[in-house]
Amino acid sequence: MEQDAETFRPAKRLKAALAPNVFAQFTALAKQHGAANLGQGFPSFGSPRFLQDAVMKAMQGDVFATTGAPESLGNQYTRPGGEPNLAETLARLYGPRFNRTLDPLKEIVTTIGAQEAIFTSLFSWTDPGDEVLLFTPCFDAVVRSASTLQVKLIGVNLRPPCDGSTASLKDWSVNMEELERSITPQTRILMFNTPSAPFGKVFRQEELEAIAEVVRRHPRILVISDEVYERCVYDNVSHFHFASLPGMFERTMTLFSVGKTFSCTGWRVGYIIAPSSLAAPLLASHTAVNFCAPTPLQKASAAAFDQAEKEGYFEWFPKMMQEKRDFLVKVLQEVGLKPLVPEGGYFIICDATIFLEAAHIDDDHVSAETPLDERPDVKVCKWMTEKVGVTAIPVSPFYLPESRHYANRLVRLAFCKDEATMSLAAERLKQWHVNHAEKTSV
Repeated sequence: MEQDAETFRPAKRLKAALAPNVFAQFTALAKQHGAANLGQGFPSFGSPRFLQDAVMKAMQGDVFATTGAPESLGNQYTRPGGEPNLAETLARLYGPRFNRTLDPLKEIVTTIGAQEAIFTSLFSWTDPGDEVLLFTPCFDAVVRSASTLQVKLIGVNLRPPCDGSTASLKDWSVNMEELERSITPQTRILMFNTPSAPFGKVFRQEELEAIAEVVRRHPRILVISDEVYERCVYDNVSHFHFASLPGMFERTMTLFSVGKTFSCTGWRVGYIIAPSSLAAPLLASHTAVNFCAPTPLQKASAAAFDQAEKEGYFEWFPKMMQEKRDFLVKVLQEVGLKPLVPEGGYFIICDATIFLEAAHIDDDHVSAETPLDERPDVKVCKWMTEKVGVTAIPVSPFYLPESRHYANRLVRLAFCKDEATMSLAAERLKQWHVNHAEKTSV
């Protein structure tokens, strides 16, 4: 029986969500061509051993009992706001950082990863037609969530320093006058990410204070501060919580990720810290969709935080990641890819002009309406996968359509990878560089 197109049409609000996922596309392409995959941002070097011990202990005792009840119920539902041990652990850890005593029952909401935390925050605090100010480039899931919720995104771009220097992201910034001009009566949320993805910009305290000063002038605006890369900060730079600024906790939802903290992205455990007045609607939304995050993984996360402090994991992890960053930056510089050196996160953005020229890809005739598949950064990432044997991710999906021209020559490479993958990528990039130099010198 032939299906009626209108009868079987999904909800119109799902249009953006149904679009092909760039990460899945390039992961499949990398597998097809046997490329060194520096595309999708998941750690391929494994997770700390204490996670395995923690999750096994969390599940211990919850087995079928022939008489009576099991010794424990670690595999069963837990309270929607967060498994009690995890909520108490998070309140203890973050209270001093937020300069306050946190209520584990009312000011913490665990979620199915930080991505659900983004959706839940927007769903709970915006209505169709509201506007969300967003620092771009940004995590592309925000765009999909906003589109599904029929919320309008207004981008405020990170910009390089006026002197034209672009090698480090330290001096890239948000123009406060532009931020102020972008606010309208429909503005409901200001959302940003520090350390940012995909750029790796770490906002300094003085920058966050300037943002807070703008927010204070607009009582209706709430803030979503995405801080999932808080443990991935390099060069002795300090991460600063926006909600710790005077008057900001009361209007800020701060998002975190166990998956990013402990390199276990498949666990899908995230959490939101917010005042009870903001957290209550978040909890209601989360409960309606998921009821609760996985109990054993929450219990194991609580144990992992305790063990990580004992073992010095939080000091070791950024040093290990910085070594990987520095290795890849050096390789990219050697082959002429002009990296923007990140201060945090998993990724390096680089200017791929040398590859666009080698592939004869033109970026002069693209506009905001140009489909993603036809944009130069997407084309060059496909070319890299096929011809160089290294997979990167195009940067244009991280911008709103009107600003995608800034990404025409930019690609993103992930350095949260195992030594073998990193070495293979380096070898192939260097070999291409040698071959290219020989061709152009003839």
